[in-house]
Amino acid sequence: MAHKCTKCGREFKDGSTEILKGCPSCGGKKFLYIRESERHKDVLEEKSIAEIVMETQEEVLEIKEEKPRKTDAYDRIESIRVLQPGSYELNIEKLAHSDEVVVRIGNDEKYMVDILSMAKGKKKKKEK
Repeated sequence: MAHKCTKCGREFKDGSTEILKGCPSCGGKKFLYIRESERHKDVLEEKSIAEIVMETQEEVLEIKEEKPRKTDAYDRIESIRVLQPGSYELNIEKLAHSDEVVVRIGNDEKYMVDILSMAKGKKKKKEK
């Protein structure tokens, strides 16, 4: 005969002194008395997926892997995309072909986008 923690499901041998202080895994103080015949009953019974679905009344969803589509870097809509605060993805090719944006290539393979030139280009278009 064994005892099972109702909080985490850990099983203890009959007469174990560990359960007097509570479950060492989760600290639970409530235990369920399990008969030896019922102890491994759920493990010994083999059930098909259909039977498990019927018992739980949940739908089984199949996950399909999508194949990544190949897109040209220039064909993407955005030229600057914010990945997270302080981290950006730049479409350098698209920025370089644009008339409104000036791209400067600095030392150590660093790219700088002159945001002021973008604003100036928009003002000129509005004035015309």
